[in-house]
Amino acid sequence: MLPRRLRPGRVPRGPLRAWLGYAAALLALTLLINGELVSAPGSRVFAENDDSSLFVWWFAHAADVAAGWFGAGSGQHGLLYATAMNAPTGANGAWNTSVLGLALPAVPLTLAFGPIVAYNVCLIAAPVVSALAAAWLLSRFTLRLPAFVGGLAYGFSTYVIAQSAGHLNLAFAPFPPLVALALVELSRSRGARRPLAIGAALGALVGWQFYVSTELLAGSFIAACALALAWLVCAPHSLVRGLRSLTAGCLVAVGIAALGGLPLVLEMTHGPGAPRGVIRPHGIWNQDLLDMIAPDRFTLFGGGTVDVGRVTGIDPSEIGGYVGLAWLVFAAVALIAAQRTRWAGPTRVAALAGVLVWLMSLGSPWLLDGEPVLRTGPFRLIELLPVLGNILPMRLAVHVTLALAFLLAIGLQLGLRARSRRRRALVAAAAAVALVAVAPATVHPRDLVIPEFYRDGAAEIPLGAQVKTLPHPMAMAVPRAAEPMLWQAVAGMRYRERGGYFVGSTAERPVTYESPPDALDDLFEAHRGGQLPAGDSAEARAAIEEVRRGGTDFVVIARDAAYPPAEPQAAADLVAAAAGTAYRETGGVYLIDLRASS
Repeated sequence: MLPRRLRPGRVPRGPLRAWLGYAAALLALTLLINGELVSAPGSRVFAENDDSSLFVWWFAHAADVAAGWFGAGSGQHGLLYATAMNAPTGANGAWNTSVLGLALPAVPLTLAFGPIVAYNVCLIAAPVVSALAAAWLLSRFTLRLPAFVGGLAYGFSTYVIAQSAGHLNLAFAPFPPLVALALVELSRSRGARRPLAIGAALGALVGWQFYVSTELLAGSFIAACALALAWLVCAPHSLVRGLRSLTAGCLVAVGIAALGGLPLVLEMTHGPGAPRGVIRPHGIWNQDLLDMIAPDRFTLFGGGTVDVGRVTGIDPSEIGGYVGLAWLVFAAVALIAAQRTRWAGPTRVAALAGVLVWLMSLGSPWLLDGEPVLRTGPFRLIELLPVLGNILPMRLAVHVTLALAFLLAIGLQLGLRARSRRRRALVAAAAAVALVAVAPATVHPRDLVIPEFYRDGAAEIPLGAQVKTLPHPMAMAVPRAAEPMLWQAVAGMRYRERGGYFVGSTAERPVTYESPPDALDDLFEAHRGGQLPAGDSAEARAAIEEVRRGGTDFVVIARDAAYPPAEPQAAADLVAAAAGTAYRETGGVYLIDLRASS
């Protein structure tokens, strides 16, 4: 019979210093991996796309609103609806990656060191927090060492590191293991008070997750359904024994989570600018059948050498399903070995739940090297549902990784209990191979291009003025596409930006990813690659007049920017001439004051 401390559901009573040492080791590892980022946290980001500019913007917005509570700030009041982007209409933060659950606690850091530093601190901390949460879950089933190893495998998994290259809301992933932990604790609770206390904690956790990532929340709901089904199939007696506590705790959790998430849900359902259709097309962001075994570019030995076919080009930060053949084999052996032990039920539940979620992560259709092998997969049922249909299936890989981390910890636990020293060494070596195969490589961030005009706070623009920046923010999955939003954030949200990269809708478009073009945008687009019209032409004057009527006070044209609509000097000449004023060259930008135009 196993010692009480090794039984599933028991809480190890190890010293706090072991957990502090583990946290310190995780911190050292994340600092090592992100060394280049740590060396310049205020001027670099780790991002394959430019979603980082959007996240930095929301960090700055939260700090700006919080500053307004104390009589400072730019005058923005809504945390979930902002008119500082897509001015004067605004953008619905409930449908965007506003990460308010991180940005609001980070307000002191943002105000002290700026939004880029605050964003990078959360990004660097994401693997650590995720690993600690997973280890906490696993420690309910194993001794500390196996739990720590499993937590490490989860927190520094390919999924977390890949999503860190652009999606903070998904990379910050303590939520799935904490939900699983709460369900485990509920199933083993007795009495009346403890289930209610655990349910209250779970409800607060879910309520908070509403403001970190609704997609991870929705994906975790799908994973929880898979877990419930696996539990019913593989360990029905265990489920029935804990059904009363589970029911009571979950009811409390639903009530508290509903109250906590109500403001965001109301903004989503009743706020302006909500998309009126599916945000992303189906059939593209599906995990390929090869993704689990094809080394990822973010791993130590991957290097991007394995090129899995895709339906279309996909942002590398989305491809995080790699776990490696060695880990899969170890998990399979652990599952088989556990059937002769008290771990049989938990391992079967974890394995089946992991398989079910993996099948969902394949999306619909199933793809092998980019080619369909099954036209309609089970995820098609999810695509037909409201809200859940917006989930990108390949992002469910986080839950598959958690199931494999559980089996890794159990396998290591069983191996370390073996009487044979040789067998213990063999198991330890196999676990090490599995970890090394998915070990993350050192990340290589990119330097940010921020004109001095913005670094100096855009002081020449009055507080609260509306500005049209050229180039305007664009919704493209490439670096620097949305950097004007980054500039606005660095300038302390001093002005309202006419453009914006966001998910929303207009009267004409059920779904849009950026602010609609105005007459000036149309003018530059019509003459892209050709000769610009004269600044005093009727076409140019009409465009400027429309921009002015829309409330724009200034046009700012960056000299060194990606994707300019035209050569910056020529664009400045046209806008200034059409506005009947002179531009001012300052801090790497051309500044045109439309208020002074004739």
